[in-house]
Amino acid sequence: MHRTRVGSAAHAVISRAVILTVVVVASACSIDKVAHSGTSSATTSPVVAAEFTNGTAKLGEPVSHPFDAASLVGGDPLVVTTVEGPVKGAVTSGVRQFQAIPYAAAPLGDLRFRSPQPVKHWTIPRDATAKAPMCMQTLPVVNLTVGQEDCLYLNVVAPAKPAATLAPVMVWIHGGGFTVGSVNDDSPVHLVERSGVVVVSINYRLGPFGFLAHPALEKEDPTHSTGAMGFLDQVAALEWVQRSAAAFGGDPANVTLFGESAGGMSICGHLYSPRSTALFERAVMQSGPCEQAGIPKARAVAQGNDLATALHCDTGADVLACMRALPAATVFGAMPGDPTFLFRKAAFWLPTADDVVLPSDPAAARAAGRFNHVPILAGVNHDEGRLFFGMAAYSVNAAVPPIAAAEYPRRIAAYFGDALGPKVVAKYPLASYPDPGAAFGQAVGDAILACPAVDGALAFSGTEPVHLYQYEHTPNRFVLPITGIDLGAFHTAELPYVFGVPVASSGEITFSADERALSDVMIDAWTRFARTGDPSGASLPWPPAGSTRAYRVLDTKGGIAQGLRTDICAFWARSGFDPATAGRQ
Repeated sequence: MHRTRVGSAAHAVISRAVILTVVVVASACSIDKVAHSGTSSATTSPVVAAEFTNGTAKLGEPVSHPFDAASLVGGDPLVVTTVEGPVKGAVTSGVRQFQAIPYAAAPLGDLRFRSPQPVKHWTIPRDATAKAPMCMQTLPVVNLTVGQEDCLYLNVVAPAKPAATLAPVMVWIHGGGFTVGSVNDDSPVHLVERSGVVVVSINYRLGPFGFLAHPALEKEDPTHSTGAMGFLDQVAALEWVQRSAAAFGGDPANVTLFGESAGGMSICGHLYSPRSTALFERAVMQSGPCEQAGIPKARAVAQGNDLATALHCDTGADVLACMRALPAATVFGAMPGDPTFLFRKAAFWLPTADDVVLPSDPAAARAAGRFNHVPILAGVNHDEGRLFFGMAAYSVNAAVPPIAAAEYPRRIAAYFGDALGPKVVAKYPLASYPDPGAAFGQAVGDAILACPAVDGALAFSGTEPVHLYQYEHTPNRFVLPITGIDLGAFHTAELPYVFGVPVASSGEITFSADERALSDVMIDAWTRFARTGDPSGASLPWPPAGSTRAYRVLDTKGGIAQGLRTDICAFWARSGFDPATAGRQ
């Protein structure tokens, strides 16, 4: 049986953008986009599809897509006809790059706060050689607002010459706490050159433009959804992949989502969302909390009402018309998010669990089989939270004071609560860490990022193959040193290895021979998973997690271990800690 394509009719936590900001305000690497027009491939590829059908998923039959050479205008591999119109890219470093391809209409004017709408078609080849604009955002640390509302673009990076059969498509969803990040943050050029896959990277609306929940929006929307516009942007991009990936040599019947932090959390949402059904076959979640698909609707709506009040739009007859008429900068700046991501009280812009796009009770949905059944590769970094505390306490624009050893218990209690604080101090004794900031950051990272990511992924292991990893390599030189804290294997530190591109910060940095080998191992595993649903290789055994929580250690030595964070995650599961109510410094 062929896949049933279900999607929109129209079409929480940080990421690479954080690193690039700390690194030099972001001389971001490039990424690219995919487009498609006909179907393609001479061979068949198995489709592990997911359909919400009486609580069980159906296994799709292999789908054949012969490559459609007619999509190449005049036989030129740099001019490709997508369903919406032709685009002209460029060859860079041995791959074809197509940038800033619109996948939905610009969400301006009356389209602000609406679900993504179809883009108008064009006939003259569109220049796809310049970077896509960022969605409006405030870069952390430097506190600089950049970007624009007109930002629904994607990039495609494809092999220089289309093969006779279609290659797997990997769709990259950037992180950034749903408030920062863009398609230009990480370059998949080396990954594509090494593996032969096609990579699509996508922008999606951020902050209030992507995640405002309000009763008026719920009433206006045909499906009565609210607070999930940015998530639906991602769905629209995945629908674009189904329409247009084959024109670039990518197989729309073999799509793998991969993303980090908010990108990984987004992918967890796609596992649960009926709007994403049959749009992807595999999922890679890097440091993405997966225990809650979205924030509770009541909380999101309360925040939306607060925004309307802050904008003085809550007294007129048409609150939406009022908010849509205001300048973008005014709307964006009225209730900014937490610039440290984890350490200050601020607006919390995340996808809303509205029971239309995302379920309010993921556990119940999972128990009933109402999720997209696909193989999962997921993992975390050993020291997820240290970067956040380092940024908050030791950067130029420090938001919270550093921690002295004597005040460590008080600061822990202020964040986790008086009742839980002493237990956290006992679980994270200063003697076990190089400095108080590292201990504090470790506790926060484990509670808010690492354990929700590991436990959330393992929740699917009863029915789906789940492979786990923990990134442990140190030192990680791809960020400006933050005096006063040992960052360890911090959040986002694995990204240079996934993409095979060292990041220049204070001087040019290159991989050592061992680090290049680690990057090759990770790229090969990620792309092998995209091809087969299994990251294992002849020289890289990688068993499913199973009941032992087996996982692969990702460092220059490698190896398989058991019990990924069993003890520490059990501690947090028993603690009753709710990240949504955590104290801020």
